[in-house]
Amino acid sequence: AGWAGARCEWRWRGKGGAERVSGGARRGVSASAGGGGASPSTSSESSSEYQISADILIREEAESLVPGCKAAVSSLEADCEQALRVALEETGLSDGKRVVEVSVMVTDDSEIRDLNSTWRGVDRPTDVLSFPNGEVPPGYHAVVLGDIIISAQTAERQAKERAHDLRKELRILLVHGLLHLLDYDHELSEEAEEVMKREEERILRKLQWTSDGGLITKATAGDDGADSSEKEGKTKGIKLVAFDMDGTLLNSDVLVSAKNREALEECEKRGIKVVLATGKARTSALLACEKSSLGDMFSSASPGIFIQGLLVHGPDGKVLSQTYLPKDVVRKAFLYAEEANVACCGFLGERNVTLRSHPLLDELHERYYEPESYVAANIEEILEQDVYKVLLYGDDEAVINNEVMPYWDENIVEGARMTRAIPEMLELVPTGTSKATGLETLLSEYGIAPQEVLAVGDGDNDLEMLGMAGIGVAVNNATPRLKEKADHIVSSNDEGGVAEAIWKFALGD
Repeated sequence: AGWAGARCEWRWRGKGGAERVSGGARRGVSASAGGGGASPSTSSESSSEYQISADILIREEAESLVPGCKAAVSSLEADCEQALRVALEETGLSDGKRVVEVSVMVTDDSEIRDLNSTWRGVDRPTDVLSFPNGEVPPGYHAVVLGDIIISAQTAERQAKERAHDLRKELRILLVHGLLHLLDYDHELSEEAEEVMKREEERILRKLQWTSDGGLITKATAGDDGADSSEKEGKTKGIKLVAFDMDGTLLNSDVLVSAKNREALEECEKRGIKVVLATGKARTSALLACEKSSLGDMFSSASPGIFIQGLLVHGPDGKVLSQTYLPKDVVRKAFLYAEEANVACCGFLGERNVTLRSHPLLDELHERYYEPESYVAANIEEILEQDVYKVLLYGDDEAVINNEVMPYWDENIVEGARMTRAIPEMLELVPTGTSKATGLETLLSEYGIAPQEVLAVGDGDNDLEMLGMAGIGVAVNNATPRLKEKADHIVSSNDEGGVAEAIWKFALGD
């Protein structure tokens, strides 16, 4: 099985659990979220008269990336046969043939993204694609419906969002894909959408797979887990997108990918504000953007939320709010760092300050573009200045988990709280502050409601912001706590997760 002359190899599973590596291609016409399968009819003939052959194929990448994928896919052959028989009760086939062939491939986000890009001009992963068959040899004995392609990674994310298992999500996507091959197309009109929605619900209920409706029901009801194939064109009302930088907008090379950049530019074209909401100092955040050719979009005249919401800039770059750590917190933090031999610096805004130089502080400057830390003569020199936050930088995550955090759990000073953006770092910030408080200040300036905000992040320091926003999205590399809090989970920062979130939930294209 394949599509449009593409030649692929994948692990094949047939009856009896047999496995072999199979290659080949079946010629197709187009790929879409629907349309163009076998010719339907209103035949009243029993669907039990059809002989159904379903080939189920799974990419090794899907097995390795999605735990439990192999087990969930194991029943898909029987599921496909059952679903197709129920579907044919309402829609027979006009070809007069009694043998029906269909293939289902379960793959990963990367491959389905490539297929979307090639066939639909959409450069992002979706949950399910249907490839109607284009040509069959003359006299061939069977009706060849075509291929259904499902992303196991997207299915896994949606299953978690909808609080059910992967097998159930695969069944929902399978029914959606089969109906497209049978010439249902929800994108044609509202009436066509309603027809396909009802048929999804009928099949899923009859097979007792779910009583909650299918993919279209999830989307039209505003379900949290509706994928982009259904969300497109339905998301409205987002006026501002706020996103974290390290681990979210920026990839592992600390750069903004082309996919993310294009999505941000499209937001600007449509009048949707895009705002940095970062733990970084303003100068370092703007430098990171400049290195990714976004200097025109994010400049000294741009709004933004910086240093964990402690510094907020509004229209034309004017300062809206500034919040500093109490002096006794700053003193205690630097004295602790000296005793524990942990790298430590205070954020002053345009520059950082420390009591002693450290290779990790050099890395903070060189890798993360944070302001260079100058060495103060003594603690009193530091206390003469306003310090937004104090950052403690461990040699590794274990130092923070086993030494630094336990100490501050027991010895936190009134007026301060802990937050964390990167595993090897712990930050002390003023109580009552977060990216959410910074966002609230900015929204008040622009007259935008929280419900009109899309927020994207990866760390525990994004928890409050995602909780406040109308739509809170975690990238796939986010912390477990943030994933649990988020309304949706998208691809990782290295896979253009911000772009995926923007296209799904802000642009609706």
